[in-house]
Amino acid sequence: MPKSTRVTPTSIAQAKLSRRAFLGTLLGTTTLAIAACSQTSQSSETSQGQTSSAADSPSEDQRIVALNTGQLDNLLLLGITPVGVAAAKNADLIPQFLRDRFGAEMDLDSIADCGFRQDPDIEAIANLNPTLICANSRSDEALLTKLRAIAPVVTGEGGGENWKQDLLTIAEAANVKDKAESLLQEYEDTAAEIAANQPSTPPSVSFLRTKDDAFQMYGAESMAGTVAGDCGFARPEAQQFTDQAGQDLSAELIAEADADWLFYGVQDGKSSPEDTPLWPSLKAVQSGQAIAVDYDSWYMNASLVSAGIILDGLKTNVAV
Repeated sequence: MPKSTRVTPTSIAQAKLSRRAFLGTLLGTTTLAIAACSQTSQSSETSQGQTSSAADSPSEDQRIVALNTGQLDNLLLLGITPVGVAAAKNADLIPQFLRDRFGAEMDLDSIADCGFRQDPDIEAIANLNPTLICANSRSDEALLTKLRAIAPVVTGEGGGENWKQDLLTIAEAANVKDKAESLLQEYEDTAAEIAANQPSTPPSVSFLRTKDDAFQMYGAESMAGTVAGDCGFARPEAQQFTDQAGQDLSAELIAEADADWLFYGVQDGKSSPEDTPLWPSLKAVQSGQAIAVDYDSWYMNASLVSAGIILDGLKTNVAV
């Protein structure tokens, strides 16, 4: 398979946190919805908790296409190299943090470019002869119908608040659920240990990223927010919202992102919050506790790989 030629920013100028991953598993059950239509027009209905015959194939025989955020990460972590993936706009097909983690052991350049997540290339996907397609349940039904005509489709919910369930959903479809549960349990155990050692008044942590020409702070239902919650950290009052993952923030309101510790990610080519007039006045900045982190792994992906990186950053910097 030819190497992808997608060229987009992959790094930020600030020093990054360690990308070691403390990984793990969610106790409980999972639901799985796979709707499938074979290429020979033999369709079969699947319901929650069921998988199709293609998903029951041995892992080494599977040809999986991943079209949603975090799915590439999770498949690689589970030892599966997908045959094709779709990327977010203005992002690399294979983010650098995944190349750093898996590049030495897996042939990431063999993964085909299937377009963008919002509008994947149906012809490119069909040409890969996939046995399973991983998509987003929030996708347009017309798109899902086209995908089901190619191969069985498993859908995750997407979003940072659903990353644990989505991991198990895809793992079950790929016949590696036991491995996913084991890895997720390791993450849960590490987070629980941090939470158990929190002081009576836990330190507060803030999450901030660049967005277009301004910024966005992340709430309790974001990817980073769920990890902070699992570890028992407090959140600043302005970031306790749960109705959406993030809220836009102008430079004039950057003080709303203040906390005991502030973890900020800057997309390459965008203005850093360090350049805003109010930045020096933040207590996290004044105490040397404003930490630049990797933009993609902390703020663009929702996966167990990202959870491990975020957990590691919190443990290394904040945990006592």
